[in-house]
Amino acid sequence: MKIAYISNYLSKKFIECHSNGINFSVSGTLKSTAIARAFLKAGHEVTIFSPGITVCNKFIKSHSEIINYPEGKLTVKYPDIVSFRKCSLINSLLLHSALLKNLCYKEFDVILFYNITLDAALNLHLFKNKLRVLEYEDNIFNKSTRGKNNKGLWFKKRLFKYVINRTDCSIIVGKAMLSNLPYIKKIQIPGAIFEDVIENISFERKKWDGTFPIIVSLAGGLHYSKGADLIIQALDFMEYPVEVRFYGSGIIDNYTMNLIKNVSIRHKIKNFGFLRHNELIKILGNESHILINSTRSMGVEPNSEGYPFKMLEYAAIGRPIVSSTIGRLDDEFNECISFYDSEEPEEIAEAIMRIVKNYDIYSLKAVALQKRVINEFSISGISEKIQSFIKEINKSV
Repeated sequence: MKIAYISNYLSKKFIECHSNGINFSVSGTLKSTAIARAFLKAGHEVTIFSPGITVCNKFIKSHSEIINYPEGKLTVKYPDIVSFRKCSLINSLLLHSALLKNLCYKEFDVILFYNITLDAALNLHLFKNKLRVLEYEDNIFNKSTRGKNNKGLWFKKRLFKYVINRTDCSIIVGKAMLSNLPYIKKIQIPGAIFEDVIENISFERKKWDGTFPIIVSLAGGLHYSKGADLIIQALDFMEYPVEVRFYGSGIIDNYTMNLIKNVSIRHKIKNFGFLRHNELIKILGNESHILINSTRSMGVEPNSEGYPFKMLEYAAIGRPIVSSTIGRLDDEFNECISFYDSEEPEEIAEAIMRIVKNYDIYSLKAVALQKRVINEFSISGISEKIQSFIKEINKSV
């Protein structure tokens, strides 16, 4: 089948040429790459139509790229892009024009679209006699990071209804997503494990000789939603010395910096900044005793949306994991993780100490989980899931 994939995908070439080397769509691009490669491996043709981004402060002419992957060639088409803030509507219309140009939408058998967006709404009617697949990761009704606001709710409700009524099936990150819509067939794919992870991990379990400090590492952004401040506050309740390591982009805010200044001298805090991904994976596996996902839930129910990409990568590294409830997946997965239910520092400290006191048990669980996620969520694993799903959908159409 020929698949038209609407996604805010940014290739390496686009990033280098137009956004000064900064990737403003990291998780979206990673997920889109994984899904596209999985379809390619299953024998389908994939063309990504991307509206780009609105932060480059320039006009970008329409252009195409061919990206070679082990599974095949991925075509990426960018329409003319008005890359200035508050121009997303213009870019959505330009993307629509790109699909209409020479009636190229007629070439495709499937439209796959990333999240419920205006881009999807503007183009779904073109594919009314073809398979329409929603890749749903970010709940359109999710509240903002601070203040728990949800702007434009009236419009979002109408947009959701319009898109869902024109959707045949969905790839979701959490089982609770679209649970109130049983007539839409769904497959759960919360993330992907790429080669740069698999090639830089150890398949031997981590052993700890009982000496302190124990090293707890957080990978990813350091802004409010990632909860770096929560880890610092938890240090006050730790029974043993801990060394917290931060790996990621962004600047630690003043509030967290002030917390760091008051941390007991028996603890250590180190910020290593941004590292190349393959180097980061290797360091996390070789040097960390515990990996932590302190992403704030923001009122989001477990297993519902926005599943942290890092959770599957952590699992693939094969080291014990502490996580907020946002990292819950299924019973088999959850059994291997030390979760904390509230975002109280004392409870976070308890989740870390639970692993410290039972390290051999959790390190064995971590290795078992590693095998599972690599088998299921490598490109090959995802491809098998998607191919079975598409065959099931086609039988029912």
